[in-house]
Amino acid sequence: MQISVLALFARDDDTRQGFRWAATRAGLTVLDLTADPSSVTAAAGPGVAIRAPGGLVASAMAAGATVVLAGPTPQWFVGLDPAVTGRQWQLCTPAQARILLADAPTFVKLADSKHAAFPATRFTSVGALDRTLAAVTDSEHLELLATTGWLAIDSEYRLFTVTREVVAVSPYRVQDDPWSPLLRTHRASFHDEAAQWAETFLASLPEGRVPPAAVLDVARLTDGRFVLLEVNQCCGAGLYGFDPVGALRAVLAANITGESGGDDRSRWRPDPALQY
Repeated sequence: MQISVLALFARDDDTRQGFRWAATRAGLTVLDLTADPSSVTAAAGPGVAIRAPGGLVASAMAAGATVVLAGPTPQWFVGLDPAVTGRQWQLCTPAQARILLADAPTFVKLADSKHAAFPATRFTSVGALDRTLAAVTDSEHLELLATTGWLAIDSEYRLFTVTREVVAVSPYRVQDDPWSPLLRTHRASFHDEAAQWAETFLASLPEGRVPPAAVLDVARLTDGRFVLLEVNQCCGAGLYGFDPVGALRAVLAANITGESGGDDRSRWRPDPALQY
């Protein structure tokens, strides 16, 4: 079914105004959501695309909202060649992460969600991991991504993609400079090269292995290589100076694919152990 409405909630003004402008330009009606999951539940339905933070959408889905989104899954990410990600990742439980930590410092993050109480962290002890887990309900059933690999990162870029095409790209950290509207002009920003690398990587994947829409975080290492740091869903990613028209294309692609069924391997399923 054709999308005619963008149901929108964003915590920052730039993201909210950018998506509103792009949606209006595309002839879509904009429906404002609130921070209450019930607003997502009420808005969801045929012809409606959801753009809201992942935690808000996940809470609405847990309450029965008819939202179906497509994007990169943790299984897809860990199945990529370590040459693409720069290190070997594992999809694991907290118990398995503790085993890794017994041997070496381990970078651990939630597999397919964001949560303020559990930021992506390089842990150096089991005790430190346990203190973080204690802040999350039902934490022993969480799905985690973990790696003992360490990367020397020079700069980082965020990209919105639709199948094999990069539709928007922006730097969000270059050397020691965090994101600002002027970061794109930094002499060491290789955002165009990051987009080219991502399209080459996506083009190399076999049919059926390409997410219909995704947000890719790409790093340029100090040795000049590009690697895929992490993947995210389109629905909650901020603009960070992106072209909002391209970013909206990705948001709509995620919603349209889900609405029409899509490939079940790309369906977003928030971790049921997380309580937002």
